[in-house]
Amino acid sequence: MGAAEVHDVAIVGAGPVGLLAAGLLGRAGLEVVVFERYPDPFGLPRAIRMDHEAMRIWQELGIADELLTDALPVERYEWFGADSEPIVAFDMPPAPSGWAFSYTFFQPELEGALERLVAGLPTVVSRRGLACTGLVERDEHVVVELRRFDLQANAPDGAAPPETVRARYLIGADGARSTVRGLLGVPLDDAGFGERWFVIDVLPNGREVAARFPDFPMQFCEPARPHMMAPNGRRHRRWEFMLIENEDAADYERPEHVWALLEPWLAPDDAMVIRGAVYEFRAALAESFQSGRRCFLVGDAAHRMPPHLGEGMCSGLRDAKALAWRLELVLRGAAGEGVLESYTSERLPHARALVEQSLAMGKVSCERDPAAAAQRDRALRAAGGVEPWPFPGLGPGLGHPDERVSPPLVGQLSVQGTVGSGGREGLFDDVIGRGFVLLIDGSADGALPEGGRGAFEAIGGRIAGLGDDVRDLDGRMTGWLRAHGAAAVIVRPDYYVFGAVASPADVPLLIDDLLTQLRPGGRAAPPPSRETEEDHVHH
Repeated sequence: MGAAEVHDVAIVGAGPVGLLAAGLLGRAGLEVVVFERYPDPFGLPRAIRMDHEAMRIWQELGIADELLTDALPVERYEWFGADSEPIVAFDMPPAPSGWAFSYTFFQPELEGALERLVAGLPTVVSRRGLACTGLVERDEHVVVELRRFDLQANAPDGAAPPETVRARYLIGADGARSTVRGLLGVPLDDAGFGERWFVIDVLPNGREVAARFPDFPMQFCEPARPHMMAPNGRRHRRWEFMLIENEDAADYERPEHVWALLEPWLAPDDAMVIRGAVYEFRAALAESFQSGRRCFLVGDAAHRMPPHLGEGMCSGLRDAKALAWRLELVLRGAAGEGVLESYTSERLPHARALVEQSLAMGKVSCERDPAAAAQRDRALRAAGGVEPWPFPGLGPGLGHPDERVSPPLVGQLSVQGTVGSGGREGLFDDVIGRGFVLLIDGSADGALPEGGRGAFEAIGGRIAGLGDDVRDLDGRMTGWLRAHGAAAVIVRPDYYVFGAVASPADVPLLIDDLLTQLRPGGRAAPPPSRETEEDHVHH
């Protein structure tokens, strides 16, 4: 890699979130380089749940069907009380995205699919075994310093000569202990929550053993030791046990301790232990997901949440999707850099709401006081059920509110139904396409003057009239618009609603507002052709 080479985007971290960002940007034809400290993919499960929004993203990348060979749709989540009897069941609600609300999955299967996708993109370069050790932002690019990573020392090799790489933008996707976040000096707001849990993943020996267990998660809210059991995709199974105060994490590394915990369900001949590891679950948020003009945080580098809601990885995927379409527009000159500022204003409140909901769920399900746990059980049984936790919309950012559309749609996730158009039938995104989509309840003819249509199409916009050129085969999208009194909506590339209008006459105003907020501008001037003294990296 020559000193003169400047990538569009550099990504530090090749977990699911970093690979997603690389895949989205690479499919858009942008020049991307991905750095990962470890020479090989991790190969072991960590996250086990993804939601309908994640599946819509995998649909876009073309890997959803591949993942469904192992990913398991989940229809309920059951809790058992201090007396080991049921106290509540969460039935998964209908999902707007055209997929089941929730899935469990085996993370190595997902990472393998993403690795293969990224490897097939000609504009993406993946470089493993290199750790980020410094970075600095310049007017036109970011300079990233890298050193060989010493696996034995589990640290960058300080004796190795440094290498510098330049990119117009940098994404830190390097996990909870993010080096990028530390180098940028972005403070982390810690919620003061910390719990140690022992996580065990197993592969049952045959279908007979696997058939003993339900195909949904079960939370055992026992004060002595809260624990959880869940499918980990179709073939694997996971248990999680809270460590009690003063217990030594090293004791959990002994096989006899593992099997003592699993004894109520499995004997050693029943399954193979894939992994047993102690994790500390924490709740924390970076104060901003952007530093300067050109550096961004995604995934666990930007936020950490307890696993009780199963939204940690999903939130990182939303980050990557929200940032990628903005960077694409800016880098190809279809939007000004100001559009990047709404990344934090929209994503941080959304992530905060999920952190808070995860904390609340954990406090209820993991009550350690026996008297309080008994009271909780009585209250939940008397209630006869619990409504699903409300899912947040985006924070303020790129959007067009219309008070006549009620409930408001701006900042909410759009609906994807089954449609037909041009001889094709299928999910809306596949049939109509992606990007900015103007969806109209009725005919699209005359909805926009020719000039407005051209400007909208110049940013990749598509126009779809329901009942006109698009047949709403399951009625979901027409029903969605009419339930809100909306004549038309603009759906953004991340599937969230930019805005809706109650009257067809206001469609041109909706388009004009979008174009105004994007503030199109030219691509930044090329950076210097060779490294200069100004590119010296500060640590």
